[in-house]
Parts: sequence; structure tokens; C-alpha cells
Amino acid sequence: MKNIVLTSCGIINEKFKEQFYGVINKEEVKNKKILYITTASDGENDSDKSWMADEYKTILDLGFSKENIHEYKIGQKEININDFDVIYMMGGNTFYLMDMIRKHNFDKVIKKAIDKGTIYIGSSAGSIILGNSVEYALPFDENNVDLKDFSGLRIIDGIIIPHANRKEEFIRKVKENIDEELYLLYDENGIIIQK
Repeated sequence: MKNIVLTSCGIINEKFKEQFYGVINKEEVKNKKILYITTASDGENDSDKSWMADEYKTILDLGFSKENIHEYKIGQKEININDFDVIYMMGGNTFYLMDMIRKHNFDKVIKKAIDKGTIYIGSSAGSIILGNSVEYALPFDENNVDLKDFSGLRIIDGIIIPHANRKEEFIRKVKENIDEELYLLYDENGIIIQK
């Protein structure tokens, strides 16, 4: 079974946490190994990265143990995805993240892991990449890698828009121009997809 959790800022809302514990047993969380991928943050020009510490704290608040959180940068070194129960794909620059995924064929790793039942938690850019296109990350993320191919991983059939509570006018315009399904992620909540 595929277990995908789409968020804007991680799992922070208490009600959404309870839904998450329907995907992973709350009592077993501390023993689960998590691959914490922070690649997208490297593409950010903003020097204030305090949000990263806040997001890391949300992982600890879910009950994951520090010893079982393995921080990873795509392309850093080979990893065995089978060693991990959860992938947490952090936010940052969507275009930089997509570029790194393509350069290192990491799309195959993500798809293989999801297909075998590894829980995938996406945060912002980490959610966007699973959809049909990353194009709608513009104008919020700078395309500083000059990405030409905006296709996403197409694991989710639709367009994923995080921080929807801050993008009402943008979403209205997108709805006028496309007929794909939109997955709107609000900062406090998320969407769980199991299939």
C-alpha cells in the first residue's frame, strides 16, 4: 500500500497528527527509521533558515527518535532506501530539488520506496514534486537552476499547491487556466493518500 502525506509545513496540527497515526502506529514511531532529505533548502537564497529548525522539531514532536533520523542530501552518497521506514522530503526551492532529483535519478528511488510501502511525507516543495507539474511553484520559488522541464514525478495525478491559505488570488487564476485536479495544502493541515 502506498502511504503519502502531503503538507505545507510538516505535521503540526493535533487533529492532523491523529490522522497521521492512522498511517503509522503512534507507539511504534520511536523505532521507525526516517530518511530526512534537506536538499531543497540548499536552493534557497534566503539566509534565514530558522524554519528548518522548526520543521525538524515537528518530526521530533511526532515521536521519532533523534537517533533514527538520518539527514541526507540527494547526490551526497549512495543510500539503501530499504533501511528506512519513512522518507521526509523537506521544503525549500522546488526547482533546485527537481533538478537534483533528475541529475541523480532519485525519482526511481522515491518511486521504488513508495511502491514498497515506505511512508512518504512531503513538506512544501517535497509535496509539489509528486504532482504532474512543478510549474506552479513559480512565482513563489526562483528557478535559479534554469529548469526547462516542469514535469513532476506524477505519483499524484494533479497539481499540488502548498501554503494555499496565502495564495487565494493565485489559486483562482490557476483554476481558470487548467482542468487538472488541484491538491490545496493549508499550512496547518495536510492530505493523506493511501492506495
